[in-house]
Amino acid sequence: MTRRVEVELHAETRVVTEAVDIGVTGTDEAAVDMAREQAGIRPECFRRGEVVSP
Repeated sequence: MTRRVEVELHAETRVVTEAVDIGVTGTDEAAVDMAREQAGIRPECFRRGEVVSP
């Protein structure tokens, strides 16, 4: 079972919103990490991220 969440990612030069599917027991931190990888944002450029819709 999964849930779809929207994650807002802040990088050095841009803000991106990505949708990811995560397990129902998955944490927001895991969703942010999955979204960062999906968006192709390198860890050194990443500033912060947050789940904006459950």
